[in-house]
Amino acid sequence: MAGYAIASGAVLLLQGRPATWPLLAVFHVLLAWMALGWRGAAGLRARIENEWPRATGILREWYPLLLLPFLYGELDALNIAVHGGRMFDGLVQVWEEMVFGGHPSRDWARAVPNLLLSEVLHASYLSYYLLLYAPALTIWLRCTRRDFRVTVFTIMLAFVAHYFFFIFFPVEGPRYRFDAPMGGIEQGTFYGLAHRLLEAGSSRGAAFPSSHVGASAAVTIAAMRTIPRAAPLIGLLTAGVALGAVYGGFHYAVDALAGGILGVGMALLAPALHRRLEC
Repeated sequence: MAGYAIASGAVLLLQGRPATWPLLAVFHVLLAWMALGWRGAAGLRARIENEWPRATGILREWYPLLLLPFLYGELDALNIAVHGGRMFDGLVQVWEEMVFGGHPSRDWARAVPNLLLSEVLHASYLSYYLLLYAPALTIWLRCTRRDFRVTVFTIMLAFVAHYFFFIFFPVEGPRYRFDAPMGGIEQGTFYGLAHRLLEAGSSRGAAFPSSHVGASAAVTIAAMRTIPRAAPLIGLLTAGVALGAVYGGFHYAVDALAGGILGVGMALLAPALHRRLEC
């Protein structure tokens, strides 16, 4: 967390930084300060832990996952600092045509505007938010604290890898480049919920690789290690997240493919890297 706070916060030194950069800089400095235990931080943490030992013990384990909405929310400000609002959708669309021979994120729902299919895939896409926290909570309650820490490390390693792409290679995604799929599927409950949720809180430039798919894939790998009975269901939902992201026009198909590859790669790397950092 400290390494990410320092590396991503450094872009706020660039001239393209937004007007809110002082607040973001303070957040990054405080996060690195507390995580590394710099001068004064260790004593402050000790006093807080003595006052509220149980609450701070839980917070120490969970804070990376709890910070995810804030880290995600600042991404568009960080990539603006680097690129001044430039997006790389044109290049990703070329890759899309090379790999898939077209634009599935634009054409699939238009070719198959089936309300039942749409609702299933949009609901699967929304299950991403459940996948971020429900398996981790299950591991927290049923497994060892080390299992939980490795799981959190696995998820955060996947997110950090994706977030660096979003900062230095921002891509808006098809939701900003193509019209939303219609043909009757817009009447669906989950369709409407997914679109309202993204309109309310999505960061521009956070499309490639898909962190929805990458983080879900990392959760699946972590579940295979710790809660194997739940892993098939989690894997099925992960597949649904990927398909729903493309069918709903939220991600290019190549976003989903790259996100899955990156998420699995980070999840496979995580245990060995965690052991090394423990030493």
